[in-house]
Amino acid sequence: MIWQALVKGTAIVTFTQGVVALIDKVFADEVQPHRIYNTEEAAPILGMERIDVIKLLRRDELKGKRVDGNYRILGSSLLEYMSR
Repeated sequence: MIWQALVKGTAIVTFTQGVVALIDKVFADEVQPHRIYNTEEAAPILGMERIDVIKLLRRDELKGKRVDGNYRILGSSLLEYMSR
């Protein structure tokens, strides 16, 4: 009984992750203001290399937070930077 619940729970989590990935692909052309991006995702949005995004973050030209050694950038920060 516990195993059945675990299998069903895992299936629900996997399905949810697939739905989120699909939604991300559908809305990939739009920067979502409340979504959190990493530098790899932000680079093509800004039309630059990942290292250039990191340089912007280090110079505080682009707002972001460092979490476990990796930068996280709020979509609204990307939109703000692009509107300059």
